[in-house]
Amino acid sequence: MYLFHNKQEGWLMDTFEEFQKNIAAMDATRRAITVAEQKDRCVCGGCPTTNECMREKGEIFYCITGRSPVCTFEKKGCICPACPVTTSLGLRKAYFCIRGSEQDQRQSPQKKP
Repeated sequence: MYLFHNKQEGWLMDTFEEFQKNIAAMDATRRAITVAEQKDRCVCGGCPTTNECMREKGEIFYCITGRSPVCTFEKKGCICPACPVTTSLGLRKAYFCIRGSEQDQRQSPQKKP
């Protein structure tokens, strides 16, 4: 995880917080392009927990979009820690399809990372 110092506000941000800040400051077109670039790197489709329902719905990128809204599934393993998105955005959590997005997990106390 990388930390960034925000000189104007005098606090440290990690990579994910910096990504969120930058995304929020972008216009809609640039934001869509940036999100699409990250989504293209997503490996959710190859995860052992991903099932037919998730594939049919085209659900991926749970680290940003959050848990599956309609599909039920059996926990069979997680490849989130090995995902290029995890590395590039400095994500610290896992099982996003079950537990929710990185932001959701950071905001609610949980026992497991």
